[in-house]
Amino acid sequence: MRKEKDGLGERLLPDEAYYGIQTLRAMENFAISDNTFAHYPNIVRAMAEIKKACALTNKEIGALPADIADAIATACDEVLAGRYPDQFPVNVFRGCGTSINMNVNEVLGNRANELLTGHKGADRVHPNTHVNMCQSSNDVFPTAASLVLYRETGGLLDALATLEAAVRERMEALGPVVRIGRTCLQDAVPLTFGQSLSGYASLLERTGTQIAAFRKRSATGILGATAVGTGIGVQPGFMQRIYRNLSSITGLPVRRNPNPFDGMQNSDGAMTLSALVRNAAAACGKIARDCLLLSSGPECGIGELRLGPGFPDPDALHVCKLVIQIAHQVGANDWAIGMAAQSGEPDIAPSGGIKLIALLESLELTRNAAPLLAEACVQRLEADEERCRRHAEESMSLATMASAVRGYADGARLVRTAWGAGLTCREAAVREGLFSPDAARELFDVRTLTDRPRMERLIRKYRKI
Repeated sequence: MRKEKDGLGERLLPDEAYYGIQTLRAMENFAISDNTFAHYPNIVRAMAEIKKACALTNKEIGALPADIADAIATACDEVLAGRYPDQFPVNVFRGCGTSINMNVNEVLGNRANELLTGHKGADRVHPNTHVNMCQSSNDVFPTAASLVLYRETGGLLDALATLEAAVRERMEALGPVVRIGRTCLQDAVPLTFGQSLSGYASLLERTGTQIAAFRKRSATGILGATAVGTGIGVQPGFMQRIYRNLSSITGLPVRRNPNPFDGMQNSDGAMTLSALVRNAAAACGKIARDCLLLSSGPECGIGELRLGPGFPDPDALHVCKLVIQIAHQVGANDWAIGMAAQSGEPDIAPSGGIKLIALLESLELTRNAAPLLAEACVQRLEADEERCRRHAEESMSLATMASAVRGYADGARLVRTAWGAGLTCREAAVREGLFSPDAARELFDVRTLTDRPRMERLIRKYRKI
């Protein structure tokens, strides 16, 4: 065991631990769950990238001795390479990142000191004086969150593109098949699977476009703001170099928030992204739910879709239910993020860890759900064409065409006759003398009723209102 001390006293730490006394205190004070930052290597990575950029910047401006800066940078590189994955045991439910910031400072400081002196400790490298130079938890953690979310939204965009491609492929394959539309779960009027699937495709495309637009402006940092935005304690020259160095290290177009007080106080960015991810998850859930409904049966339900070429695949059914549940969970996370965002204090947006962890869960769930839905369900969709046509032709909604050319009263009379005699609208129209057999065949052709220009031509041809 080794002994470390801070302003509150002394504590013993395991010799093999790279974290220090502040991390130990955080582990004891906030032992609320098993969910620690060790489970989020993407956050640790962003923190290490920031610490490396700060160390190199402080070396460039002469604020940090070169050997100390280089040792910190080397320690950062080791963390970035995946070393020390078990050295970040602080709980995620802790404010705006103070615990994880100090945890990272201590791990890097101890490793840098080990590189310079052969042992852990603060002989040459102090976690606050050196590793945290020109920084505060309040500007480091939000900047790290920005980097993480920029990367994670890229994965979501790829996942949504996969699902959209699957929908468009099925839209092409099933495009001509006519089915009866349904509103309020009641018969509506005919449309094709190509038309209904195009709605999903447009939804996914629009959702992806909105997320991509948000992502372009999301790699924004507030480094140099330190505690409340004023930049207290920042060395001269730091602000002129830090974002260039951070962009070089991360490979991302990181830019400075022009108003650090805005970046400190407000969480509208997190709420906006959360809403976009919620929309993406809801889109997946809507597609999954519709597939379940239209494939219900196989004998006693709607049965117009088949989730596979043969007997209903239980895996596809379970995936649909899973995706619906994921949409519910993402919606719950969005609510939590909104609650956290509105609980802000005058000069800081608290609950940063809650917002980030909830967002990461939503991103992960939706990113996994979209391609799973594509593979297990959408790509396997088949239509029962005979059943679809029968349902469409037997629907009373086809009387809409009689109303369009002869008025509402004749359309209503047609429905009463068809329903009472168990006839189709076309058969009832001929029986009632509303149309000749040839005219009825044209007016009640379900394929024609999905084509607006053809419908307009028929209305002009037969209109008698």
